Amino acid sequence: MLYLVGLGLGSEKSITMEGLEAAKKCECFLESYTSKCESFAGLEKLIGKKITILKRGDVEEGSQKILDAAKKNDIAVLVAGDPLAATTHIYLAIDAKKKKIPVRIIHNASVFSAVAETGLQLYKFGRTATIPFTRQTESVKDAVSRNKKLGLHTLLLLDLDAPAGRYMTVKEALEMLLEKRIISEKEKLIAAHISDVSQIFYDIPEELAKKKIDVPSVLAIPGKLHFMEKEFLEML
Repeated sequence: MLYLVGLGLGSEKSITMEGLEAAKKCECFLESYTSKCESFAGLEKLIGKKITILKRGDVEEGSQKILDAAKKNDIAVLVAGDPLAATTHIYLAIDAKKKKIPVRIIHNASVFSAVAETGLQLYKFGRTATIPFTRQTESVKDAVSRNKKLGLHTLLLLDLDAPAGRYMTVKEALEMLLEKRIISEKEKLIAAHISDVSQIFYDIPEELAKKKIDVPSVLAIPGKLHFMEKEFLEML
């Protein structure tokens, strides 16, 4: 069987009891390139066994090795956040099902749900976009524009290259958005690092750029605000 186990957004303690029980009976792999995982040593200690770190190619082009192993034994792929937040893992689940390999998804918190800690209501978010290192921001501009027309909030993920230890900072992202005229200098938005100890700020770009915010980070551009959302934001 193939288990896809979410690790949540905090330390190794964020894994669910169900996820921990599954990991303890499986050969474990950690997918660490779609997010930052600082709790590796603690996770190995908690599970009580060695965890093999997967590179991007191991999950994408090299998924056959994982699936071959899952035909014979219980295999767990541990993923930061929720295991199906990244399309890579959906493809892995599809490939497993095609090969008649049972798949068990053990969900956990992801930024797509935890962003509600900013005070913005989840059902009012529109399309999400990623601000890329390549500076090709057409899809970002399109998402923000479309969402604003509908009065919806926009969640912007900041690009990362975890194996290289490279994470886009809030300051870098804001500079790009201003340069591309996707946001204005007087527009108030949210910058956040959401984890077991979150950092959430609501201000204009100039002030947000001065904050020391851990990575990985996200930005949220509010749409039409409900009075409760306004009240919450003003308390940040």
